Amino acid sequence: MRKHLINQQREQLDSLIRQRDRLNERAGQLQQQQCSLEQARAGLSQVPAGTGAIGLLNQGHLRQQLNSVIEGHSRQLEAAWQDSERLQRLSRQQAGKLKGLELLEQRRVQQIRREQQRREWENQLEWCVRPADKPFR
Repeated sequence: MRKHLINQQREQLDSLIRQRDRLNERAGQLQQQQCSLEQARAGLSQVPAGTGAIGLLNQGHLRQQLNSVIEGHSRQLEAAWQDSERLQRLSRQQAGKLKGLELLEQRRVQQIRREQQRREWENQLEWCVRPADKPFR
């Protein structure tokens, strides 16, 4: 049962780490896309000479749409970073929990070994001090 619990906690930790890594990868992609969008917005802000009224209107419309896309993208990126930090925290907590369970199990095994050793020594001592005419129990 103890080993099952430790294995279960280890699986949860591995799952959290995988989720965190996928989220960090996604956040990196979002960051790259954000940079590209910012570059596109900077390119739109420069009005070429001889641009007509419809061109300016289209450029303004594109800039407005791009700004709304960048805003939504920024919110996604912020949420991804917050989720990543949350998963990082959960991973550390889970790792601590797992380490604690492993240490408890190690102590339990050591205690069992000490008890067995103590019983063995007691049996040897009894055997050594018993009178020769009495059989060992």
